[in-house]
Amino acid sequence: MSTSLKSTGQNILKSLGLYHRVKTSFAYAVYWRFANPRLIEERENELAFFRRTLQGFKRGDLIFDVGANRGHKTDIFLRLGARVIAVEPDEFNQAVLRESFLRFRMSRKPVTILGYAVSDRAGVEMMWVDEPGSAKNTLNNKWVETLQDDASRFGERLQYGDKVEVKTITLDELIRTYGRPFYIKIDVEGHEPNVLRGLHTVVPYISFEVNLPEFKPEAIECVELLHILNAAGELNYTADCSRGLASATWFSKARFLTVLELCLEPSVEILWRAPAAQ
Repeated sequence: MSTSLKSTGQNILKSLGLYHRVKTSFAYAVYWRFANPRLIEERENELAFFRRTLQGFKRGDLIFDVGANRGHKTDIFLRLGARVIAVEPDEFNQAVLRESFLRFRMSRKPVTILGYAVSDRAGVEMMWVDEPGSAKNTLNNKWVETLQDDASRFGERLQYGDKVEVKTITLDELIRTYGRPFYIKIDVEGHEPNVLRGLHTVVPYISFEVNLPEFKPEAIECVELLHILNAAGELNYTADCSRGLASATWFSKARFLTVLELCLEPSVEILWRAPAAQ
């Protein structure tokens, strides 16, 4: 398919509000299995990673996708068989999530989309906006200052020329409303400690993304907060789901902080599991 024809087709689907729905369809997967099988292989590798890692997960278990963005992880979790609470403050991304998983379907996917940012209190906070729908939008001022001064991480300095008020909610409140999840995935561009301060219930698995080395202090704070939640919890990390976990061994807090200090990866996803999940 020529680039111009492909672009025209995408624009038509977008104008009809069908583009993101088609991207999550079986037909789309079949097309890419032949056009670019690596894309499907990467998705299958990520699915296999979570099947291996989330020991004890059962079809129908609940997952919180905190910072769902446009729903890549939500799609993975649904394919695992989870019920998903997708929490996303950006209105553009909320529309993408609805189109991807709820609209134009004979039966809706088991996903609830919430237009909130998760934080340490319920209320209203300011979100810095790089552009509508950007995965780099954030509630964290340090993240903004870092990317405004650093062109190397994403190939350009980001402007963050706008701010919008967003409603906030805590993990505790989400649990009271929707139940205790099996797994909480957190990806909120430097705001992760605030998210974990709003959690006082032990869940089997939690993960959060960290950009290094700038946000190592925030990563350490998150590890400390999880230790307070349950001192017997264990940690690991992955720099790339297709490569699996960095270690076959899960670590105590003290040992993991040593591992983290030696980590040279620019970005990692840290995973924590409660004793009952071992």
